Amino acid sequence: MSGVFHASATTARLDTAMEQAPPHLYPVLLAVRDHRVGMLFVGQDAGSFAIPKESTRPAIVLIGDDLEQSVGPDGFHMPSLRRLVRKCSAFTVVSSAPTAEIYAAGTAPAVGGKNAVIIETRLAHEFQWVALIQKLAPGRPILLSTVKGGHA
Repeated sequence: MSGVFHASATTARLDTAMEQAPPHLYPVLLAVRDHRVGMLFVGQDAGSFAIPKESTRPAIVLIGDDLEQSVGPDGFHMPSLRRLVRKCSAFTVVSSAPTAEIYAAGTAPAVGGKNAVIIETRLAHEFQWVALIQKLAPGRPILLSTVKGGHA
């Protein structure tokens, strides 16, 4: 599964990652280190992915749809996306500049014991991501961090 990253990490490894990571990822790594939250990163064209079945911990799933260009949900393995959305309790869609405050809010449900997704995208696809979540998980909270003139 290229483009999908999930691995065990020691406290020392997480400490190093927290020192080197961009500031917006600090709350995510802090949750992994201090609250035994799992983390899964899914990049574009990753193929099939899932929160590991053997995991009993809540997870934060980062969907990376903001690289050279965004591709929206259609650029990801749709059966995996559908499974993921149905398993998660809260969603954050980020098409604005990433900030630690947004990622901390997106991480909070996992710290509270629920699976959460943070989708990093661009303005052109924020509406498609929000529409997919609303279709598959109606009534679940969505935090939208958009730019002025956003579409969702």
